Amino acid sequence: MSTSTIANELPADILKEIEFWSKKERTDTNSFILRLIDEGLREWKIHKVLKMYQKQEITLWRAAEIAGVSLAELLSELPKQKIVFQYDTEELTEDLEYARGK
Repeated sequence: MSTSTIANELPADILKEIEFWSKKERTDTNSFILRLIDEGLREWKIHKVLKMYQKQEITLWRAAEIAGVSLAELLSELPKQKIVFQYDTEELTEDLEYARGK
């Protein structure tokens, strides 16, 4: 994985909390911040694609691909976010075409 340096100022109280939790996790501050960003971005992407799915902008299959998670994982998120599973023959056709690589 290639990296880039991002210079940013953090409020003292947030930095103090990050330092506290990184010590509890027995990891260095930079690694802990990267893990927080990774986990936060993952959750944010899931939330965003499920909103797109809810608005019927994308299929659930496509949502899983965009978020970088499995379809099963995304399906398990639906009840947690109180989103009704929607599926019709048009979506089935689209998903089948997508699965076939068309």
